[in-house]
Amino acid sequence: MEDPGSALMTERLAVGLERYTVRPNDALYTIAKRFNTSVKALQSLNDLRDPRLLFADDVLLVPRLDKAEVAAYLIKPGDSLFEIALRFDTTVEDLLSLNGIGDRDHIVSGQTILLPQSAGSAIRREFAHGITLFPKLESTPEILRRVKELGVNWAKIEVSWADLEPAANSFAFDDLDALVAGLDQLGIHILLNVYAAPQWSRRSYTRQLNSLLRANSGPPENLEVFGSFMSVLAARYAGIVDAYEIWKSPNLLKYWTAPVYELPPTMGASGDYGFPDKIKIGAAYYVDLLKVAFEAIKSVDSGALVITAGLAPVGFTDNYNAVETGAFLGDMIREGATNYSDGIGALFGASAVPPTLFCCEQPPGVDTHYESHLQYFREILYLYRDILSRNAPDDIPIYITQAGWGTTEGSNLAIPASGLEWLKYTDQDEQALYAAQAYDIAYGLDYIEGHFLYNLNGCAVGDSEACFFSLVDAAGADRPAFQTFAEIEKTAPTQG
Repeated sequence: MEDPGSALMTERLAVGLERYTVRPNDALYTIAKRFNTSVKALQSLNDLRDPRLLFADDVLLVPRLDKAEVAAYLIKPGDSLFEIALRFDTTVEDLLSLNGIGDRDHIVSGQTILLPQSAGSAIRREFAHGITLFPKLESTPEILRRVKELGVNWAKIEVSWADLEPAANSFAFDDLDALVAGLDQLGIHILLNVYAAPQWSRRSYTRQLNSLLRANSGPPENLEVFGSFMSVLAARYAGIVDAYEIWKSPNLLKYWTAPVYELPPTMGASGDYGFPDKIKIGAAYYVDLLKVAFEAIKSVDSGALVITAGLAPVGFTDNYNAVETGAFLGDMIREGATNYSDGIGALFGASAVPPTLFCCEQPPGVDTHYESHLQYFREILYLYRDILSRNAPDDIPIYITQAGWGTTEGSNLAIPASGLEWLKYTDQDEQALYAAQAYDIAYGLDYIEGHFLYNLNGCAVGDSEACFFSLVDAAGADRPAFQTFAEIEKTAPTQG
């Protein structure tokens, strides 16, 4: 902690700041809220690397309440104060004064400075500490109660387009309306993950599919139909829903069954159809969908964020069943995905490997599914960072829109299916520990903008696979991960 009598603190006090003595039971987020600023801004002002290392009688620099709110900005290579002032609609003089900078040419990449809060929307937001939810109307009060106990500042809601528009232009919003309204009342930011086109929008895709593929989802035949739906959805929740994640795992056949037949499919002796000759799977197809969604959302709610779909962790490409994660991501960026998004979604979940490890030594108690770098949390993040650093704008953030460790302990709805044996390797205490460790890792990386744990209530909505990851098991009992996640120090909800 900086000495309250230091020259730096004295200099800064002259430019609209004051001293605040930390009280017992204070948290950095409550202090930030009291002084109309952010946790990041207070960390920058006081050189606090970890917001949890705060003690009674510590002295902090805080903005004077009669001054404008402030936010933090990380200096990037090539930045100048003139360019920053221009970008955020402020002046060099204000930046010099607010930060106690004597030499306008002496700023360093990686340094954090303060900006007036009103200076544009491109300021990095509070870290999104979130939980994934499944909407269910009759359970909404209980969901909201549990979300409040978790203390998160964001919630991600799984949204099936097929459920919301079961027939063309006929909508069923009751479940989602109730949950969105309740979260909004709690001051929690909302991310909607929209996927799964309804059958009426893909009739010729599904009419003659093999029965093994019929349960799969995918895009509509006409992407403009999706644009129309997203316009309705974004207009309904304009100013309330903060972000939209467009689709789920488009590099995987399960979520992107868009069949191509070289000859008309024929029914076999068993009464079923054969498999398609090809699948229109790949980054170019996905970016076409992303563009339609981006333009539809921004046309009715320009302030809402658009996040690309988290990609399934897949280590092979056959252009039918799957496309390898890194290949899809690189192609997606080269196809222009960053022109139609405000952030890149990342997904982690098909693993029992502890999040602190690097590939690929066998972890204790993990008998399979440890051989690929895609089964390691840190490796996934570094893969994304590496590909983006070489192909994308410097300031495009990554959102971990799904991360979690499943367990077969506690009450579940099923036993793990073939291929999901790794769920047996993680006990409930490990599930809790890994959730906390993953959050700490993500929070410590400046290129990660948010982290969403998967999930709160998968068991309660009858999703057998999601139930293994759920913080509340099928008998309604809290798994240890619930309390662990609730106790993690988090940034406060920000308003707006």
